[in-house]
Amino acid sequence: MRAIVLHRTGGPEVLELEDVPAPSPKAGEVLVELHARGVGFADTERRSAKYGPTPVPCILGSEGAGVVVETGAGVDATWLGRRVALHAPRCGTYAEQTTCPAGALMPLPDGLDWVTAAAIPQQGLTAYLMVHRAAHIRPGQVVLVHAAAGGVGLLTVQMLRRLGARVLGTVSSDDKAAAVREAGGEPLLYGDDLLERARVLTGGHGVDVVFDSVGKPTQAVSLAMLAPFGELIHFGDAGGLPVPVDPNDLYPRSLKVGAFGLDEQHDEAAAARARRDLVTWAADGSLRFRVSRTLPLADAAEAHRLIESRGSVGKIVLVH
Repeated sequence: MRAIVLHRTGGPEVLELEDVPAPSPKAGEVLVELHARGVGFADTERRSAKYGPTPVPCILGSEGAGVVVETGAGVDATWLGRRVALHAPRCGTYAEQTTCPAGALMPLPDGLDWVTAAAIPQQGLTAYLMVHRAAHIRPGQVVLVHAAAGGVGLLTVQMLRRLGARVLGTVSSDDKAAAVREAGGEPLLYGDDLLERARVLTGGHGVDVVFDSVGKPTQAVSLAMLAPFGELIHFGDAGGLPVPVDPNDLYPRSLKVGAFGLDEQHDEAAAARARRDLVTWAADGSLRFRVSRTLPLADAAEAHRLIESRGSVGKIVLVH
């Protein structure tokens, strides 16, 4: 089969298309013939070994969509031939086939196209579990989402609006502002006066919750814009790792600082509900999975360049 193989870490140019042996499913696993696979920012971090060594050689990718073509020992044989999406950390979806645990599968209805299906798993699960599990959003709250025009950001905006929250979303361009507005949010361009504009929009009260995937560059303003009893939730560090927080700085407004990392085993019941809801909402159109570009598998390096340029809106998907 064809696959994008990483033999050394570095820039996008290290991603190489090769012919490799197809994998075989172990006990509890299935083999999926992929029709589309999602590309995420975490893939670029692993490729460049940004926060730790990446074992090589390896195949990047944690999500995709396709058909189950083989089942391993102990797996219900009725999975064979079914259309599925999947999310499994480091399962190697930058390939024509991949193996993953049967528990990572999301059954797909016939009417859901492959590209949309491939955009669901990683970013959809992140947004869903962050909003519904890491935070306790109430109707009427004001929530700010950083990098709101990204794949996770646009889904988070939509889910927060479903819960009745008012959503502010930071963006870096007019095109991204339009995408956030279409998702139901109020876009805010980054700038030195971001804190002042957020205060004006909230009547001086501040925001109740901030979801921050940027990290160090936005940490100070995220904390400063919180209302009393507000909460900052880090869920990424695209701009650099946040600095340690002194609890003494939190006492005056009774603030909370937390983090969210996608691990479906923390609450398997919530993760199962998330998989069902995400597929249902994608199929009926009530949750829009915005795909900005589809590229051939061979162009994985270009997909990484687009993500790292910060110019893309929504998701990038690799197809045949």
